[in-house]
Amino acid sequence: MASGVKVSDEIKSLFNTMKVNRSSDNAQERIRVAEFALNDAHTEIEVKGLIKEKDLEEGENLFKKVQSLMRERECTYIVYDCHYETNVTKKEDLIFIMWSCDNAKPKERMVYSSSKSALKKILDVKFEFEMHANDEITPASFVSNMGKEKIVKLEGLDVNEL
Repeated sequence: MASGVKVSDEIKSLFNTMKVNRSSDNAQERIRVAEFALNDAHTEIEVKGLIKEKDLEEGENLFKKVQSLMRERECTYIVYDCHYETNVTKKEDLIFIMWSCDNAKPKERMVYSSSKSALKKILDVKFEFEMHANDEITPASFVSNMGKEKIVKLEGLDVNEL
């Protein structure tokens, strides 16, 4: 079901920036997390916030910041530039998350769910998650949704210690 909601041009440009990770770019300016939300009129999806590499404190856990964006009684969309390690290699992938808290107002959940398709049309990501409750955003649950390879580290930290 389509809601008729449009995606802002700013999001299209921002996603292209996140997708093109050039080694010549300033690493501190790299966008690691982008949060999107519906405007008050529910007619357009807009940028709500960004976290760049330079915004992170030394040793700060980026995954915990992503978790903090999934607020009680709210809905949001997140694109997360996730860095992780398997037993074999280090990887970086863009992940699209639709957070639709079970405790959000039913109308808001419905509008976010039906508007997701407009956003998905411009996103080219490896993983897509739809999450509704706090037990789904634990590190163990998160990495189990990322596929067949065993992930041992998320954002440089041992998955079992997060």
